[in-house]
Amino acid sequence: MTQGDPIIVQLFRPKSFLILLLASFLFVALPLLAALAGSAYFMDKMAAKSTQAVFRSADSARVSRMLLEQLVAQERQARLYDILAEAENLVGFSEKHESIQLLLEQLVNFPFSPEVQSSIAKLQMLESEVFTVLATEKASRKRKIALARYQEINDLAHAVQNASHKLMMQETESLQKEALRYQQMMFWLTCILFFACLLLISFFASLLIRPIRQIDKGILRLGEGDFVTPISVSGPQDLEFLGTKLDWLRDRLAELEKERNKFVAHISHELKTPLSSIRESAGLLGEELAGPLTTQQKEVVRILSNNSRLLQTLIENIVNFNMAQARHVPPRKEPFALDRMIFEITEDLKPILLANSLSLQQNLAPVSINGDRNQIRTVIDNVLSNAIKHSPTESVIAISLNADNGKAVIDIIDAGPGIPAEELSKIFLPFYQGKSGTKGRVKGTGLGLAIAREYITNHQGTIAALPDIPEGAHFRLILPLEVIS
Repeated sequence: MTQGDPIIVQLFRPKSFLILLLASFLFVALPLLAALAGSAYFMDKMAAKSTQAVFRSADSARVSRMLLEQLVAQERQARLYDILAEAENLVGFSEKHESIQLLLEQLVNFPFSPEVQSSIAKLQMLESEVFTVLATEKASRKRKIALARYQEINDLAHAVQNASHKLMMQETESLQKEALRYQQMMFWLTCILFFACLLLISFFASLLIRPIRQIDKGILRLGEGDFVTPISVSGPQDLEFLGTKLDWLRDRLAELEKERNKFVAHISHELKTPLSSIRESAGLLGEELAGPLTTQQKEVVRILSNNSRLLQTLIENIVNFNMAQARHVPPRKEPFALDRMIFEITEDLKPILLANSLSLQQNLAPVSINGDRNQIRTVIDNVLSNAIKHSPTESVIAISLNADNGKAVIDIIDAGPGIPAEELSKIFLPFYQGKSGTKGRVKGTGLGLAIAREYITNHQGTIAALPDIPEGAHFRLILPLEVIS
């Protein structure tokens, strides 16, 4: 664990990547579960209110209807009692009075408006007054006045019944408003939980991707030859363990790289010492300092000199590539005439060209660049040597130099067997030798083109084999006239 890790990772350190993945799913699912629970809660609440409103509306309509029926029946009993004055009618009249009062008490409990509540209270009072007068008074005049008040009582009862119907409509509107309110609440709750879910997804995605990216970067650095930068992986314990193993592998590769560099430096030094003696001896023989030579002896000395030079080039290629893999060698820039350098290289290669009966066709425009003389010289020498090695006897090698759109363009074309299409992307790999690699006069190391590409890359240029000729190989080198550091 590192200090830069999130607090939740420091508090909860999973033992494996699988546990972290499962925990991620769990935490991401929590907002979804909360949304489901909220929906269920609001639906239950809405269902309860709907049920309550429906029953309340139905009860108010039923009670108001029964009140009107009871008032009509009571009025009929009252008029019969007023005419017949029988005890049976009085009993029926009294029962209706009790029923009406009970119904009015039930109506008081419904959520009517204050006006309707006042009408119910007035109806209750009028019905009680009429009942008292009819049940106790003997005077015919007072009884007639009481019976006449049934008209007002019935009007109030109809008003209450209409209010019950309106209450039903109000309950429906209230339910619609409540449903709209719950819908808005669910919308905002869903939005909040959705963004919370996105935040959790982003957070846990970073936790999951972070160690994988660290491992990927570590492997890429190893592949690029960086054995210095430590590999550190923070996250689940199993991935941290894998990072520790990768760092151990980095240390081992660094040790092997040091051993390889020491070995190559030692073997190249051991090879150069006798080779220098051979070249010096061949030079002395060629100058006839040891005595005159016959024509056949001169030919042998020439072959010896040419092949010792080729051998020295192979050793230098190995050493150059070993020196920090070429791409780590910064160019030492200085302005120089590129056409003059190419001419000098071709002059140095003339003995080999003559030995192999090859001719060189040059078309060099005056071009100057700002770059590393040694690296550019090595690039052109390697590509030309490669062309010489694969060119058949009595063939022509063409080299041209032009300036085009602020870039120096070098084309080298030979008449050799060419490069198969499937090998065009591989010939610049270190130690790669194509199918035609063993057909040359001297077998190479497969490093010449690899070094050429690395040096060209150091100068922000490009090198490519173009598949634009039917026979032979066409290499194009492009260098900026003004190199950007």
